[in-house]
Amino acid sequence: MITDGASATLELTPDWLQGRSGYGGWQAALALAAMRAVLGNAAPLRSLQTNFIAPVPPGRVTATAELLRRGRSVAQLEARISVDGRTAFIALGIFGAERETAIQLRPTPPAISTAPENLMDWPCVEGVMPVFMRNFHLRWATGTPPYSGDTSADAQIYVRFRQDPVATETHLVCLADAIPPSALSVLRTPAMLSTINWSLEVLSLPTAEDAADWFCFDTSLTAAHSGYAWENTAIWSRRGELIALSRQCVAVFG
Repeated sequence: MITDGASATLELTPDWLQGRSGYGGWQAALALAAMRAVLGNAAPLRSLQTNFIAPVPPGRVTATAELLRRGRSVAQLEARISVDGRTAFIALGIFGAERETAIQLRPTPPAISTAPENLMDWPCVEGVMPVFMRNFHLRWATGTPPYSGDTSADAQIYVRFRQDPVATETHLVCLADAIPPSALSVLRTPAMLSTINWSLEVLSLPTAEDAADWFCFDTSLTAAHSGYAWENTAIWSRRGELIALSRQCVAVFG
């Protein structure tokens, strides 16, 4: 990756494609790298809101960032990826320094009876799964994979990179978009879909102990109708620490 004072550039290779476009987590991670090029490492990422406007094809991709406002503890930045002079992706990042508070609430992790070591990987089926999925291990602890024709789309899925640990914010952002939309589990045959927007709230970064371990994605389908689906996901470390909250809206063509 090449970064300068306001941008980040990386080659989008075919193994990171999601249909005609780059995998959404890859685009968001590049946008975050551009924001860091502007802001530096002054404060942790708290929120990342993304809109997928048009396909980002393989090749050399540049995200350009701009500082919108910086206060005493919170900074807000915008990043864009353009294709042929038109905006194809846009993100808003919110970074906030830690401060003391009287409010302390540590949520209880979900109970999962099966360890990831006792589960099988979701197989990478060419032509059925997006190519980028080959970069991840996915194992269903509860619920069912896409196209199972299930009556419920809720699931608990263990996820990790096949090679890299989740050592940085950009790794976390890239990993956080890895699971397929839960609405696909109620379908019986493959269908086209497109993520419209995705929001990620970061509660804490994984520790060194967590980085190479499994993460549990506790996902639920909130609503689905009129050709759209809305889902919420809580991402937990293996030790039961809530890492991030994810929400997305997808257009479903099937």
